[in-house]
Amino acid sequence: MRVLFAPGVVREVVAAEVVPMDIGDGKIIGTQVNFTLAPSGDKLEYIYSQSVPIEESGQRAIDFVNGLYEKGFADFTAEPTEVL
Repeated sequence: MRVLFAPGVVREVVAAEVVPMDIGDGKIIGTQVNFTLAPSGDKLEYIYSQSVPIEESGQRAIDFVNGLYEKGFADFTAEPTEVL
């Protein structure tokens, strides 16, 4: 699968997962999207901006990952995220 991370930056990924950003004691502060790059297996981790409500960021992340798996490519540049 291919993901556009920034203008001119396309990376091949073998996996993408959506996880809650847990700071301990079950306190969820955000939504995280983790990518596993091909062929190295390196990880790229992004968290949605705090300006996006958790419910919305969770749904956006799920929709993004579902679209990526369905189409085999996706544009991540419009997602309001920050790299961890």
